[in-house]
Amino acid sequence: MGLAHAQEPPNSDAVSAPAATPAAFVLEVRATDDIRQYLEHHLELQRYRDLADLDDNELARLTVAAGQNTRELLGTLGYFSPQIDLALQAATPGTARTVVITVDPGVTTRVSLVDIQFAGAIGDDEAATEQRSLIRAGWALRRGMPFTQTDWDAAKTAALRELTRQRYPTGTITESHAEIDADAHSAKLSLTLDSGPLYRVGTVQIEGIERYEDALARRLARIPSGGEYDQARLLEAQQRLMDSGYFDSALVTLDTSGDPAAAPVKVQVREAKLQKLTLGVGASTDA
Repeated sequence: MGLAHAQEPPNSDAVSAPAATPAAFVLEVRATDDIRQYLEHHLELQRYRDLADLDDNELARLTVAAGQNTRELLGTLGYFSPQIDLALQAATPGTARTVVITVDPGVTTRVSLVDIQFAGAIGDDEAATEQRSLIRAGWALRRGMPFTQTDWDAAKTAALRELTRQRYPTGTITESHAEIDADAHSAKLSLTLDSGPLYRVGTVQIEGIERYEDALARRLARIPSGGEYDQARLLEAQQRLMDSGYFDSALVTLDTSGDPAAAPVKVQVREAKLQKLTLGVGASTDA
């Protein structure tokens, strides 16, 4: 006797997925993989792919603008004399219009000179000689290396971080310039760091203490008045407060709004909640 297999009725609640709206055009970048991926991600032309009413004249105008945009983007990668070919292919049955960008990036631009200057108190402070040397020695975008905008920005950020780590928390970059010689494929970099005044630690101000005495936080932080500002020491004080178990959170910062010769240190804490321990006594017997 055969077994009958019942067929499940069709699901009347199923909803058909809406058909995807066809793109207004297809972008095809012909270049090495790294450059192709970068351009496909950053080209402004990509923003117009979903405009269903984009006519041929407007697309032609956007294609011309994409050439300049491509040149600017290649410049951030260190290519300042690229060859760029643009082509707009008409739509055919079953295919959309296609914008083809063919890129020959040319020779990579390399750093030929790095000039780092200092202004403010750090410029003639003998005690800051080592700090100046560390900033110059730690400069990441060195002579002979390929120049890119990303590396240039990162090197400046790292130099400023090293400047403000000790003595000069209000330091700034007052001048930065990358002089590009497209014919020589070289970049001359200049940077001026202004340290501002030297800061020394003044009074220690405690905020957030409720159950304990301020002296407890001061004793744990161990921040001596009169010393030069050192970010690492403040972070160590903050960690000691956290590790003590007395506080759920701690933040130690230098107040740079007042006198640099005696800048207050603010210690903001939140006390840990009290823990309760409950003990019970019990007895059992076999009888």
